[in-house]
Amino acid sequence: MKTSHIVNLRPLCRAFCTALVGIAALLATPRLATAQIYVSEQEGTVGEYDATTGTAIDANFITGLSGSEGIALSGNDLFVGNGSNRISEYNATTGAVISANFITGLNDPAGIVVSGNNLYVTNNYAGSTWVGEYNATTGATINAD
Repeated sequence: MKTSHIVNLRPLCRAFCTALVGIAALLATPRLATAQIYVSEQEGTVGEYDATTGTAIDANFITGLSGSEGIALSGNDLFVGNGSNRISEYNATTGAVISANFITGLNDPAGIVVSGNNLYVTNNYAGSTWVGEYNATTGATINAD
């Protein structure tokens, strides 16, 4: 005698479809993006502000600088020009110092820009202004002039 088995795949298909719908719903949910603006103050502080409302998150996010001017953000690295002729590197989430002397020997570093793996810094001395190029990962000089 021959026996046959009938497999009912409906419950399995329902469970699978429910799981797919759940995954799709999670993927479609908008994510809350937090955006900050960092402001360098000449009196030696860097403040962190909400990019949407302008509200201060921490007006004294980084303190103790010697006349901060230029500032640039690359990933989670915050580069700040210091009045003591250097660029310092900070953690953009915590404000912790990564390297107080990331680039040294500068002359009044005011403007800082990061492009790819390069950090460009304006130097001002005795009425002259020039741009130096540095490695944004190591701080090594690529071209000081």
